[in-house]
Amino acid sequence: MTDIIFAHPYLLWLTLPFLGAVIWRWRSAPAAIAVSSINHYTSSKPNRFFAPRHLLLALESLAAIFLLIALARPQRDVELVPITKEGTDIMLVLDYSNSMDAFDPDQSMDDQTVREGIRSGALKDRLGVARDQIARFVKRRSGDRIGLVIFGVDPYPAVPPTTDHDYLLAYVNQLQNDLLARAERGTNIAGGISAGINTLLNHSESRKTMVLITDGDHTVDDPVFTPIKAAEAAKEKGIVIHTVGIGSDSPFLYGWLEGAGAPIRFDTRNLEKIAAITNGRFFRARDTKGFEEVMDTIDSLETTSRTHPALIYQADLYPQFLIVGVALLATAFILRQTLLREIS
Repeated sequence: MTDIIFAHPYLLWLTLPFLGAVIWRWRSAPAAIAVSSINHYTSSKPNRFFAPRHLLLALESLAAIFLLIALARPQRDVELVPITKEGTDIMLVLDYSNSMDAFDPDQSMDDQTVREGIRSGALKDRLGVARDQIARFVKRRSGDRIGLVIFGVDPYPAVPPTTDHDYLLAYVNQLQNDLLARAERGTNIAGGISAGINTLLNHSESRKTMVLITDGDHTVDDPVFTPIKAAEAAKEKGIVIHTVGIGSDSPFLYGWLEGAGAPIRFDTRNLEKIAAITNGRFFRARDTKGFEEVMDTIDSLETTSRTHPALIYQADLYPQFLIVGVALLATAFILRQTLLREIS
């Protein structure tokens, strides 16, 4: 805690003319009245330094001073002790390929029920499920700095690691299926990991973790920079990568995917190797429930301490002075109307 300061200190200069007026009033003689005879009065010297009227003046003067101080708005800096919370820097790396438009309904549902669920919005495609689970994951990690990279043929660093989770969630909610053209929606896992590494290194100074979410195998040809090379680069930088393979082996194709008739292949060997190289874990989520359980497991794995800086704010003290001033003023008023009532 520091010394008291005033938001409007110039108002305190008003105390100087006020104190001068009080001193003049204190030393002035009281008003005189004419009487027909003084035979019934005893002879005594008037008290010019403290008489009953001085008590009223003292109370009212003190009340005025306290109210003036309240008007100047006294404040005091208050520093909250730094707190240590569980947290880490996490980069979510999300696949934005065409196959993310596929659906993974319960295998017990027939074709017509699935189509009705899709049309009504009850069933969501893989991208929609990923949006929901990412939002759920972020809301549970209040102490973390979390960022987002999306990748198709090219990676796009969307949000650097931040504690502004409202901003992050707003961005995640905007991830609709038509943000990129179909030709741009490949599966560049190596590029996604690379973008995640660069973003974490530029914005992180503590434990660094990446969660790679994809429903397919790497499809962008690059003989030099492969997902395995990207994983090895992440390991060198101290980044742990948890890989999540989402989607069933028999997805339901709807809309343009159904007409295209393109097979959706999913080889999890790369994802398993990436996790193993970086000391992370590989998860397979075949449906919405499985994806939810995977994200819960990752949530329990990633716990590390972060000390948040102390928060300093200014606490207003004027209410205390205001209360005292009003109380003194009320006391003077009551005395003036009762025990020290004056003749008018």
